[in-house]
Order: sequence, then structure tokens, then C-alpha cells
Amino acid sequence: MNKTPIEYLDYTWNPIAMRCDRCSPGCLNCWHLRTADRLCKNPSLPEAERLALAGKGPFILRERELSAPLRLKKPSVIGVQFMGDLFHEGVPWNFIYDAYKMMAQCDFLKKGHTFLILTKRPDVMLKNVENIAFHSDRNGIRFQNIYHGLTVCNQDEWNRLGPIFMQVPGKKFLSHEPALGQINYGPHLKEIACLISGGETGPGARPTHPDVFRSDRDQCAAAGVPYFHKQNGEWLHESQTDFSQSPFDALSSRNAMYHVWPDGSRTYRVLKAKAGRLLDGREWNDLPWVSNG
Repeated sequence: MNKTPIEYLDYTWNPIAMRCDRCSPGCLNCWHLRTADRLCKNPSLPEAERLALAGKGPFILRERELSAPLRLKKPSVIGVQFMGDLFHEGVPWNFIYDAYKMMAQCDFLKKGHTFLILTKRPDVMLKNVENIAFHSDRNGIRFQNIYHGLTVCNQDEWNRLGPIFMQVPGKKFLSHEPALGQINYGPHLKEIACLISGGETGPGARPTHPDVFRSDRDQCAAAGVPYFHKQNGEWLHESQTDFSQSPFDALSSRNAMYHVWPDGSRTYRVLKAKAGRLLDGREWNDLPWVSNG
């Protein structure tokens, strides 16, 4: 389990050594695959884990990591299997079941943890969560400390995946990241615990017009749903800051880049730190859970 810079979490918990697959336009510059490429060459990791990360062997349940939430001394917000997808088609049922049993044990022991599970595969999530819910009376698994999340990048993904996701039992949240286009969520948004949005970061990061984030924010306000703006990404729109002096002060002139939108406005690549988290001059930090920061 690792502390994380992800703004709405305290830790990431990755009990499974795995290599995910691209299944969305949002996966084009996947950070998990870059990280897996690096880790699979790390000789300090067990060979079976390195093979799993390289996509050359079966996924591995890391037993010590599985029990890691029990060792945390204070209540924490924990992202589940952000190195991949807990509901990837290749994850065995018993791995998923063991993860839910551990989350249930934390609830039973009153550890105070909140678990967030994000997927791009809501059909697999729905099937597994319904199965776990069916057996919950017998095995003591409840969902009070779990939020199930769907991550989508554009309207097409929401149209295809949203109706499936809305059938998942329990508390639900949405992640619009990387935000590659504006989404109209419709009446389903009122059933969501919160919406998180953010621009893309890392090599090859694509720009997002701030109107995309503004639309998310305004739809949440109209629906009475908490909104959290995670980041602008690597790019910053000219409406978000004063570029009149030097729009490229974060980059050397030979690497300076900008994108021209259909309305004629420009977004400049200034890197993540300078692009920051401000939207229209302020942070948007509403969440139904509280992290330790």
C-alpha cells in the first residue's frame, strides 16, 4: 500500500499484480501500462509478479498486500487496484471476493476506511457485485464503506456504459478522466454520490477545454451533487491565467506547444504543476468522503 498524490485519496491498494488492457480512448496514454513496463524489469520483485506485469503470466494475488488495510492506524480513503482494474476480465473471481472480504473485515473492525473502486468495465463490475451482494447475508460483506466508480472520457462512453453502471448496487461515483469531451449525464447524475473530473497528464497528454470542466461543475450544481475538480492536466487555457508576459515560462522555447480551439482560443502546454487545479480562479473540492490530505 502506498501514499498517493491523487488528491481525493490517501492510499492506493493494489493486491493484484496484473497488466491491464486498453479498452477506451482514455487508455491511449495509460500511466498504468508505463508503470507496469518499468516494474516488470525490477529484479527485486518476485518473478511471478514481474511476468504478470509484463503480460506474460497469470495475474497474482499478493497476499501481504491484501491485508495491508488492516495495518493502517488511522481511517483512510483507499483507491482499490488503481494499478489496473479490479474488474478486468482476467481477474479471477476469488481475487475479487478476497478483496471484498478484506474491505468487509475493515468495516467489521471499525477501521474507518473508505474504499473507492474505479472501473472501465461496468458489465463485469455489475455481475460480480450482484454476486457478492447475493451472498452477503452469509459472509457478512456489506457495502457501507465502499464506493463503486465508473471512469469515462466522452459522451459515447457514458451513453454505452452509464446505463449498465447505474444498475450496480451501493454508493456510486463518476470519474470524467481524462476528460476528452463534454458529457451530458442526464437524470442519472442525481443518483451519483459525486463527480470527479480532470485533464490528462504525462507523455502525450491531450488538452481539455475548461468548458468541459465547467459543464461538469454546473450539472453537478443543478443536480445537487458534489463536484471535485482534480486537475487541469498538462495544459492551461488562456482564460485561466494571464499569458501576456510569457506563456511558456514552464518550458524551453523549442518545446513550447499550444492548441487552437474552434472558437479561436488557445490552450498552452505548461505541464501539470503550472496547470494546477484551479477552475475559474478557485478549487472545487466537494466530496462525500474525507481524506487525511
